[in-house]
Amino acid sequence: MNLIHGPNTSGKSTLMQSLVYVFGINDVKEHLEEILALDVFFRLDFSITTDGITEDLILIRDSGILYIKRDGRPTLVFNGVNGNSSFEHVKLKKYFHELFGFTLFLESKEEFKPAPIEAIFLPYYISQSVGWVYLRKSFSSLDYYRNFKDDFLDYYLGIETALDREKKKLLEAEILKLQKEQNFLTEMEQNDLSLQVMKISDEDFTARSLAYLEEYKKLQDEVAQAEKEYLVRCNELSFLNERKSVITRIKNNQIKQQPEDDNCPMCEQSLPNSFERVYIYLQENNDSIEQLKLVKEKIIDVQSTVNSLRGSIEKLKEKINLNYQIFKSYSEQNISMDSWMSTKANIKLDENIVNKIGKIAIDLKAKNDEMSGYKTEKQVLEERNRKSYAFKDMFEKSLVEMDVKALTDERFTSLYKIAAFPFQGVELHKTVMAYHFVLNKLISESPNIHRLPFVLDAVFKEDIDEENKDVIVNFIAKNRPKKTQLFLSISEKTDKPSQVARYASEYFKGNAKLILIGNGKDKRALLRPYNNEQPLLLEQSLNIINNVN
Repeated sequence: MNLIHGPNTSGKSTLMQSLVYVFGINDVKEHLEEILALDVFFRLDFSITTDGITEDLILIRDSGILYIKRDGRPTLVFNGVNGNSSFEHVKLKKYFHELFGFTLFLESKEEFKPAPIEAIFLPYYISQSVGWVYLRKSFSSLDYYRNFKDDFLDYYLGIETALDREKKKLLEAEILKLQKEQNFLTEMEQNDLSLQVMKISDEDFTARSLAYLEEYKKLQDEVAQAEKEYLVRCNELSFLNERKSVITRIKNNQIKQQPEDDNCPMCEQSLPNSFERVYIYLQENNDSIEQLKLVKEKIIDVQSTVNSLRGSIEKLKEKINLNYQIFKSYSEQNISMDSWMSTKANIKLDENIVNKIGKIAIDLKAKNDEMSGYKTEKQVLEERNRKSYAFKDMFEKSLVEMDVKALTDERFTSLYKIAAFPFQGVELHKTVMAYHFVLNKLISESPNIHRLPFVLDAVFKEDIDEENKDVIVNFIAKNRPKKTQLFLSISEKTDKPSQVARYASEYFKGNAKLILIGNGKDKRALLRPYNNEQPLLLEQSLNIINNVN
């Protein structure tokens, strides 16, 4: 349990937003603009437990580049994650889906796609800006998905996934198609109708072969050219990464070689301190900073080109393979007028029909067996109702505990119908808090759903009186998730005695860690000038950034 406290604008929300920014979430980037302008990198150390096995990981985000270090594995680098639609960000999303066992799909532009990284954090992150007023709005990028609320709740409550529903819909269409075809052929067989089973090919085999060979040569030339360009770009990317590493080391050495104050690290002689030498030193230092910035931008640009070339090469090879399969299939038919007449003249219509009906029957059985693995619409509705009843029971008890007026209309108590609450001020704040805690409790009971720390930014509004603050803290302490971390940020006015220590002792029984931002008085106090703290941590971070495994 972590209680992060300090006055308004001290940096509490910045710390909370950094926790999700380091995972590649760009939704909070505009809130971090002031700190990002300082050219900082963010590092997060965390552990993940899967099937009883715990593994330590390190994430480092340096502007548009994200580094992931796992025990005993090479460092993964994603160059260019500042845009959610970039190739690298899509790769990163896939990586986190696999890491967290996250399988939520959402509907966008009439197709289902893997949910963005924000959806992994949404149930566990309540933002200061809108999280205490609107439900499921802590990340604005999730507003554009169709049926988001139902798909989101179904997945996290373990009822059904949108992908299951889409697969079930496709299966139903395939079964209906097979049934219609089966009925049509059965009726034809019973009425003894004739069927045209084949069309005579009028294509000249030699001409087709020549056309195929010409196309094959053209595609192979395109592949060779693309692979050559791909190799050049990969070499360029390796060179740029090495150059970044060298410039970073130069920059770090320059920090240790202040003229007038320091000695040369090689010969131990005092560094020149003349005006000219200091000017040259500062000029070289500024040049290192500018060069590092340019190299980072170039790395992202070249990585994008490499990804594009790789995609083009794969598409060309797929086209070559497809053409080959078509040509092979055509050539194996050994088409000639004599062979066609001798083979097809002896095939009876009813044999074709019977064979096809038998194949359809086998396919239908397989599709129906597959369909039995999915829940029916009735089963989904029954499970939703069961979860809604459980939510309503806990929600109403939570409102009593928070001393909030009872809600009787099912629009505000039925989980799948709730869109907003008919309150304002402190009552709305406490109601939304009760909603999130009850939902978190329900999610914890769903099997195979990932769990993340519960992050609550700004649990007090400015107009909340001391009595209600105690009610809120007491509720949080009693209903907090027991198997995950808890992060709370609490705003305090500098002209009043701090109450956080009392909250920690009285409600959290001394088990909470207090984190004071700055000295409790200053604004924008999250960062301070570096004073040689944690040198090994800094060295390890720079090694990871420079791909030193």
